Amino acid sequence: MKLIPNFAELLHEIKLPVPEKCFFIEAGDEKYINKWIRDGEITCDLEKLFDWINVEYKLKKKDLNQEERRLAEEVKKRFPVDQWRVIKIFSDHQKKYRYYKKAIEDVKRRTTPRMNGQAIMTIFSPGWGINT
Repeated sequence: MKLIPNFAELLHEIKLPVPEKCFFIEAGDEKYINKWIRDGEITCDLEKLFDWINVEYKLKKKDLNQEERRLAEEVKKRFPVDQWRVIKIFSDHQKKYRYYKKAIEDVKRRTTPRMNGQAIMTIFSPGWGINT
């Protein structure tokens, strides 16, 4: 599993996709996470996937036998088990930022500095919903 190649570009343009789409599945990943992918894409929340990986492959345990240790090392090489949280934070932050930015721009567009509180509240009434 690798980070999408244009991640840095999308990060700087404030256009990151949802966290699950910030990664692409490589050949051979299916062997380890088959129950969580469909058509080459992650089908669950990124946090759920990595929590499952940590438990399933005993990544936090110290007393592993030789086969378990080999499997855990292979999984750690293949999946970003230590870095995924940073990607999720960036993606989630940008998603919230885009939403609030749109909301603020819409309110500014629909109001004027001289509007009173009651007039401002009418922009939130049915039929006037904020365009997101």
